[in-house]
Amino acid sequence: MESIKLIHPAKLDEAVKIARLLGNKTRIQILYLLEQKQFNVSEIQEILQIEQSSLSHQLKELRDYQLISQQRVGKSIYYQLTDPHVITTMNSILAHTDHVLTGKAHDGEPVNGTVEIEED
Repeated sequence: MESIKLIHPAKLDEAVKIARLLGNKTRIQILYLLEQKQFNVSEIQEILQIEQSSLSHQLKELRDYQLISQQRVGKSIYYQLTDPHVITTMNSILAHTDHVLTGKAHDGEPVNGTVEIEED
C-alpha cells in the first residue's frame, strides 16, 4: 500500500488560524495595499475609510502572524508587507474568484451549468 501523508496537527492548526485571518475584507485590502508600497496608519485609514481603532486591531492581527511589519520614521509608523507568500496565496484566491464570478474553469471554458457573465 502506498504511503499517504497528512499535515502535522500543529501546522494544520496554524494554517487554519491564518486562513481565518485572511477571511476578512479589511485585512485583505490592507495586504493588497502593502503589496504596492509602505503606508502609515493615517494613509491606510484614509484609503479604506475605517475607524482608527478598528484599523489598529487589524494591523495587530496581521503583525501577530508575521504578515506585515512596522517601522518608525519620525513620528509616523509605516507598515510594510513581510511575507510574500501571503500575496501569492491571496493572488491565487483572487484568480480563482475570477473563475467563480465569470463561470469559467481554469482553461477558460464555461463550467457545466453556469452562465457566462458579460464584464464591463
